[in-house]
This record gives sequence, C-alpha cells and structure tokens, in this order.
Amino acid sequence: MCGRAHPKDRGALAPPRLRLRGVHRARVGTGGRPRVIALDSRPRLAAKARIRFDRKTARYLLLYPERGLVLNPTAADIATLCTGEHTVHAIVERLAEKYASQPREQVEREVMSFLATLAERGLMQGEP
Repeated sequence: MCGRAHPKDRGALAPPRLRLRGVHRARVGTGGRPRVIALDSRPRLAAKARIRFDRKTARYLLLYPERGLVLNPTAADIATLCTGEHTVHAIVERLAEKYASQPREQVEREVMSFLATLAERGLMQGEP
C-alpha cells in the first residue's frame, strides 16, 4: 500500500467507525482477554436490553438501542432466565432437563457461549 487511507476511512463518519473497530478488537474492559463467566454468577440482562415476543413471527426478540436480535428457542429460554435470580449453574440444569435429549455438557457449552456473546455486546450484567 502507498500509505493512504482507504476511501471509506476518509468520510465524516470515519473517525467514530475506526474507534469502534479498535474497541471490539481490544475488548476494552477485559484486559484483552475474553470474559469468563462463573457458574455461580447470577446473569441479568443489562438495563438497555429487553426481551419481547413478536406475535407476527412467533419468535422472541432481544431489543437494545437501535438494534435487535431474533432469538432461536434455546437462546430465548436462556435470555428469559437471565433475571439475576438464577445462577448460571441453575440455568444449565433447568435447560438440561428441558432438552433431555442433548448431553448436559453440550447444553452447558451453549449456555456459556450465549452468555459470553451477550457479555461481549454489553447486554449482560453478572452478579456474584
């Protein structure tokens, strides 16, 4: 390259966009490490996040400022249990009972992965 900025990086929105890229790469607030969620923590959705049921599509949505996620049934089950009342271990146990055809280890991996994704997006708060 000749040292010039990419055409997309020269516009009025370039500085904020470039800063956001750095935030996601650096995982600010975690010291550059992925978050580890303890089994005894009590996950709770952040105040800015809401779960809503869409009657038209018959699916749950996780809504947060200017964005939203369509949740599959398993993700909806996990998210609705993130009230701060249940520990991660209790959430895993409850879902392992509901999805008895799946190995408990797989259920635990899925729960931990989903919670980590929510935490990375700033949509979850954990309480010890």
